[in-house]
Amino acid sequence: MLRITKYILPLLLLLAISQGCRKDYFYNGINDDPSQLKNPTATALLPGTILQSAYTWGGDASRFPSIFMQQVTGAANQSASADLYNITPDDVDNMWYAGFYGAIMTNIDTLISIATAAGQKHYAAVGKILMANDLGQVTDFWGDVPYTEAFKGLGNTQPKYDNQQAIYADLHRLLDEAIADLEADDGSPFQPGSNDDLLFEGDLEKWVRFAHSLKAKFYLHTIKVDNTALAKALAEADKGFETGEAAFVKFVGSSATTTQAPWYQFNTQRADIIFTGHLNDIMDAAGDPRYDVYFDPSDPSSLGPLYGSPNSPVYFMSYDELKFIEAELQFRNGDMTAAAAAYNEAVRANLVRTINDATYLTEVDRTAANITLNDIMTQKYIALFLSPEVWTDWRRTGLPALTATPGNVLGGQLPRSLFYPSSEIRYNTNTPANTRLTRRVWWDAQ
Repeated sequence: MLRITKYILPLLLLLAISQGCRKDYFYNGINDDPSQLKNPTATALLPGTILQSAYTWGGDASRFPSIFMQQVTGAANQSASADLYNITPDDVDNMWYAGFYGAIMTNIDTLISIATAAGQKHYAAVGKILMANDLGQVTDFWGDVPYTEAFKGLGNTQPKYDNQQAIYADLHRLLDEAIADLEADDGSPFQPGSNDDLLFEGDLEKWVRFAHSLKAKFYLHTIKVDNTALAKALAEADKGFETGEAAFVKFVGSSATTTQAPWYQFNTQRADIIFTGHLNDIMDAAGDPRYDVYFDPSDPSSLGPLYGSPNSPVYFMSYDELKFIEAELQFRNGDMTAAAAAYNEAVRANLVRTINDATYLTEVDRTAANITLNDIMTQKYIALFLSPEVWTDWRRTGLPALTATPGNVLGGQLPRSLFYPSSEIRYNTNTPANTRLTRRVWWDAQ
């Protein structure tokens, strides 16, 4: 039989080649990829980029930081290794290659280019805000990353790595350009709206406030390396989100897996994370009423309904986060009255957002006489459950005070950055050497 196959297969191949010369065996477009948009438009690209961003932010971009920051505990498989900081370049490859670069920022860059060419400046501005939001998260995880040469496709398969300080300048440039364009009439009949804008349903003023909020956050990140950042951050916070506003995606949560929130999907498909840890402990000890929506009342080691349901939201940024930013800035600026007022408003707003009841504020409110940075950062740590920003806050401030997981591979230290992914190490010779998870990024100066 093997000898027969040996001679039949080449014959079949020859017949296939000869038949391939006949025109009637082909059709127009046989080499086209049916999964790719033909002549894509900004309105067609916008909802997908927002949704994929939310899925990645609620996926690996949430899981690694929440494990490092002991908001959750890795209990088995890859998550158990992450709990000991035993991370490899393979572990972060999917977040980089299939997430931020492959599925999100490349499409955002295309959206910006298409909208700009079509004279749709408002779409382009929205794209720039989305780019700043995602690029900011990428550089906060890895430090130096590709940007200026990152989206050229086959034109440049080995993009250079831009240093983080330059990338932060680009973040503010993108946001400044977006704000200026959104505050002017672009003259286009095509505008973001309820059909494609999954964040603000075409409310351009909210997009402007989101951009200012992001600028405040990015300036806050750099206060250790830029002595002008504090004043700039305060000025931006004043123009940011108003009461109750937030940039978030709420998943539909139908029976189709693709509509379900990422933490729900993870828990039903893998379930190798449990929701014990420092956050669970301090909320339980304090009798915090958010405990029963963060965690399952019948099993506190399980994720609760707020973020563990099929239709749970994924937040990029919220009004309460902005008020915590303001509280820290005012504290560092020496204005304890303003710091306490912003802190109290941040806690109130988060209680309303999570449980729609601000009564607990009386248990944790502060005045100018007793407000501390630890108060601000502890309540922010609680408010931003499962947000990657918590890891950035800890790296900047050392708060909350955490003890490294026993038996960890970093000698008692906590991670301060991620390894570059295996696909970059393998295929991009410009990838910087990164052999330590304890490597500090630019703004994380000692």
